[in-house]
Amino acid sequence: MDTGLSTVRNLLWILLTITLLSAASNFYVAKELSRNSDEMALLREYLEKQAMGNLITQSEELQKRMDSLNQTANGMDAKMMEAQDAFVVRLQQELPKMMDNYIQSRVPMAERRAEKEAQKHGVTVPQQ
Repeated sequence: MDTGLSTVRNLLWILLTITLLSAASNFYVAKELSRNSDEMALLREYLEKQAMGNLITQSEELQKRMDSLNQTANGMDAKMMEAQDAFVVRLQQELPKMMDNYIQSRVPMAERRAEKEAQKHGVTVPQQ
């Protein structure tokens, strides 16, 4: 019976040792998981800061480009207004002359028509 008791005792010691080793390995794995989790959180923070930094830089560059485009557009608007004003001034100067020339070129034709209409109706028109 002593050998049976000795065997049970040895088995209990082996079981106790395995249990302690298992508990120790569980604590070690939990500690490593916690450390990895903390490192992942730090990495996430770092990546978010880096991404935000990139976004801020890109948005500042985009804002500069937009400001440049606005300035260019404002300059073009001013040039267009100058061109329109110059066109209106030129029209005001040249349109009366063009109309006079057009009317002068059409007067003989209108006189001929008027003479024909007058002759149709039996009216004599004195020649100049």
